[in-house]
Amino acid sequence: MNHLLTILCACLIATTFGAKLPSGFKKCNVKQISSHMCLPKAIESAIRQMDHPVKKLGLLSLEPLVIPSMIIEAGSQFVATKQIFKNLKLSSFNETFCPKAEFNYDEKILNLECVVPNFRMDFNYELRGQIMMVSVFGNGTGWIIFRDNQLGLTFELGEYEKNGKAYFNILSQELKMQPRDIDFELQNMFDGDEESARRMRKIMKENVLELYTDVKDGYEEAFGKVFAYIFEKILEKVPVFDIFG
Repeated sequence: MNHLLTILCACLIATTFGAKLPSGFKKCNVKQISSHMCLPKAIESAIRQMDHPVKKLGLLSLEPLVIPSMIIEAGSQFVATKQIFKNLKLSSFNETFCPKAEFNYDEKILNLECVVPNFRMDFNYELRGQIMMVSVFGNGTGWIIFRDNQLGLTFELGEYEKNGKAYFNILSQELKMQPRDIDFELQNMFDGDEESARRMRKIMKENVLELYTDVKDGYEEAFGKVFAYIFEKILEKVPVFDIFG
């Protein structure tokens, strides 16, 4: 994951210091952040505006979010294979809505309950191992869609001073991903043996949520670090005063 985050630095971030939130970003003052009204709308608006480069923050477009490589380790029960992804593109963040978002200013805890209706991954993949005790291998293109994916995300923040101004930084993060359903397609499984691939896809689709549960810790850790990295790059550029306005 450290390698992944280093690559993300080059792909997502252009150098910017002492920035302010763009004028189109909705702000919530300290009193409003506990109202359960302002913060969800502000976060939804910010995410949707990041479907194109945000030059003020030095961020390139997050729609799609491009990740050169990512590895999800094998599970402990049903998925006995690493999932190796390359040229990974994450999309549909601009459909995000957040029923709940809270920030405890005193404890510096940010809790987000957001839903991405069709969180999509497009990629090149490599598989070699066993799924549901059936041998599987493949190397090709594919996609996964997490339907009605609930991104429960908690950040613990710290505060420090730089150039006479207060800034936040991330001390820890925890992501919980719970999709209602998952759809997928993997091309060139079993080196193009369509009959074997058809049988394997049937097994996987009939048990898709059980398979995901077996490896969800890996997905939550990987994506939690990705989202934290992006958020951290905003926090280190924008002082606390300019966040709350």
